[in-house]
Amino acid sequence: MTSSNTSPSGGDNGAMPVDEIWKALVNDQLVPYFQPIVDIASRRVIGVEALARWRHPALGVLSPVTFVPVMEERGMIRELTELILEKSLYACRDWLDHGLDLPISINLSSQLLADPQLAGHLQQKTRIAGLSAASLTLEFSESTLRQHWPLAAPKLLELREAGFGVAADEFGIGVGLTEHIRANRFSTLKIDRAFVQGASANDHLRAILAEALELGRREGLATIAMGVEDAADLTVLTELGCQAVQGYICAPPLPAEGLLPWISEWEKR
Repeated sequence: MTSSNTSPSGGDNGAMPVDEIWKALVNDQLVPYFQPIVDIASRRVIGVEALARWRHPALGVLSPVTFVPVMEERGMIRELTELILEKSLYACRDWLDHGLDLPISINLSSQLLADPQLAGHLQQKTRIAGLSAASLTLEFSESTLRQHWPLAAPKLLELREAGFGVAADEFGIGVGLTEHIRANRFSTLKIDRAFVQGASANDHLRAILAEALELGRREGLATIAMGVEDAADLTVLTELGCQAVQGYICAPPLPAEGLLPWISEWEKR
């Protein structure tokens, strides 16, 4: 996979101009890539996270840093979310038709917490794609949840009652949020890469990991470590009882058409 964070016509920090981003939307250049989530004990792929990518005709595959901040700033993030959601659900349906029941996770922004129709809208989307609500997990970052908890609390309950998975994404210290992590609001804890990478050589990080994983166990939540790249860190996660991992130690984000071939090869190892 090629990628680029800069462009001769880009703005600060490699961000692309808004008019080019609109063209990308119109020309169907924004697509989901899918990063596998792998169960540590069985090595089985148990899900994927959908991550937005820009297939730029001249620059190759661009990472979200080149377009997502601009879209958030210009109020375009809902259009991106809708696009990635629909394409992800139809990819999920296609995998199911090929005999692979593979749930997908998708990140939602804080703006959507204010949408009174969110659960109903998502139910309609999954139904049209021929999927159950259980096929979709909605991820909200720890910082978003902490900053918007009064708004988030009833929304998370509604999403869980509708049958969707809900993940606390980029979870770590958990200050101000730990007391709210309950199974009636969440299905999953996704532990931030900042507390995973280097944990094998850092007792402080290991202690944070142990605390987060114990919280997940206590509440009956699935636990996923993000950004796993190092075998020594994977050993620590295994020892601490983490359920699953997501990161380059298994696979980078893959295009929809590349996922099934990758899984086939992974299962042969």
